[in-house]
Amino acid sequence: MDDEFMRTLEEQCRRLEAIQEEALGWLDALRREIFSPEAFLRFVVGKEIDLSSIPGMVGQSKGFDAYRVLGLEKTATDDEVRTRYRDLLKKLHPDTAGVRGTDFLLQMMIAAYQQIAKQREWQ
Repeated sequence: MDDEFMRTLEEQCRRLEAIQEEALGWLDALRREIFSPEAFLRFVVGKEIDLSSIPGMVGQSKGFDAYRVLGLEKTATDDEVRTRYRDLLKKLHPDTAGVRGTDFLLQMMIAAYQQIAKQREWQ
């Protein structure tokens, strides 16, 4: 009886681990969508939020993932980083964004790009 109980318990643990892995995959996909700069900008525009009132946190090294800010993987090529930077620069520039307060996002994006450039030793 103890052997059967242990087998059942181990099977239940394997099932729970599989469910947990699947849930973590869903959460990661959701996180990527929610925290993408485009999704954030859509949210800001939809809610008419003025981001200029948020205190400056740009450049804080603790928890600041430059690749995540730009919406890139760490394996992105130099050309992909530069292209993404230019695209976001066009979208977030105060003259072209069409919404107030994008200067905060622009500062974050510029800080992220500068951090990547420093890491990759670009001139």
